[in-house]
Amino acid sequence: MNVRRFLDFWRDQRGNTAMIFGLAVIPLLALGGGAVDFAQRARVRGELQSAADTAALAAARMVQTAQMTRDRDWEENWGELKARAETTARNLLAAGIKGAKGTPDFDIDISEEGVTIAAHYEMKTSFLGVIGMNTLPAESLSTVKLPDPILVEIALVLDYSGSMNDNDKYVRMTAAAQDFITKVGSDRGDRSKIGIVPFSEYVLATVPGGMLRGTPAPDANTPMTACLLNRGYPYSAGDTTPVTTIAESRWAYVALSEPKCQGYADGNLAVRDLTSDFTSVKDALSDMRPTGLTNISLASEMGFHMLAPNRPFETAQEFTDPDLRKIMILLTDGMQTVPAEGPSGVSTLDADETTAEVCANAKAEDIIIFTIAYDISTQRIRDLLRGCASGDGGYFEPAGVSGIDEVFDEIFSRISESAWLSQ
Repeated sequence: MNVRRFLDFWRDQRGNTAMIFGLAVIPLLALGGGAVDFAQRARVRGELQSAADTAALAAARMVQTAQMTRDRDWEENWGELKARAETTARNLLAAGIKGAKGTPDFDIDISEEGVTIAAHYEMKTSFLGVIGMNTLPAESLSTVKLPDPILVEIALVLDYSGSMNDNDKYVRMTAAAQDFITKVGSDRGDRSKIGIVPFSEYVLATVPGGMLRGTPAPDANTPMTACLLNRGYPYSAGDTTPVTTIAESRWAYVALSEPKCQGYADGNLAVRDLTSDFTSVKDALSDMRPTGLTNISLASEMGFHMLAPNRPFETAQEFTDPDLRKIMILLTDGMQTVPAEGPSGVSTLDADETTAEVCANAKAEDIIIFTIAYDISTQRIRDLLRGCASGDGGYFEPAGVSGIDEVFDEIFSRISESAWLSQ
């Protein structure tokens, strides 16, 4: 071969294009198909996490339910309880994994302090195998810590104004509240208390006479049942106990003997303080009937008082108890129609401002507030209730008058599980 023929051979590039394409297709396939593999791993990882969370919560619930029983048999039968909890967790894990082909590895650790589930899965790749990546790891970790059994105090602040007669709203509300109480009793009855503040224009309650404006001094310590109206501002925005020497700190009232208050007695709209006697609370709700205008400002204050450890209600525990959760559920179907004293004067708008202050002061004491705008079309009241609620998830608008059941179910779920999932 002479030099000229060798150079001609060297310069011939007719097959290079195919060769270069053949070499380039592998990284191109890895890049394009790899995105599909990584997206699939993200889906599997989310599925693993969801399944692990569900299983860990269920197992932890079994352990804590046993721990909350009045006797201590669970300690003697810990091995059996642990085995049942693990079986429950594994069954839920198996049911919750659908996108993974094959069986992920689950490490389940159940102790008296909590439940931890670690999941690991080697997902087979569809495209990355061309560059040697035959699997991608997908992992999740769910930890549920078991706190000391928590005492829950719940104030149901429910609107029984006249408009609740429309479309039988009060009937639907009553049934939903009763079902909620039944679930609380079944879930953690021995560690829960529930009270009711039925309200419209007034709140019918029994308090020491000295807490009512204008009551003679000799009657200061005598229990009196009356229809309470708003206190003076700023007392109406807090939970301080009325002082006999400060008229504004005491509730204005209508005597029980007067026709306007008698309608509240006839409608069985008396306050029921916190109790674990859930049957009596549900029975009381069955007898309540709507009447009067709407006083959200007074209602929120009385709910705050019910959860506060000071008078006039004396059942609530101290705010400082670390094993205590206080919850107010405030439901109304309308706007404030009763003028009340507030920061700038006496009006319904001032009453709204006071309501917002009550909610802020209650939340400052770590009271969790759920608000329900039941069949409300006024945006101002929606905004007020949204602002009163604890976070975005504390405000609800039922889907029509019949959607109240779902709202109470969701609130129960929030209360039941809010302290469980820690990671």
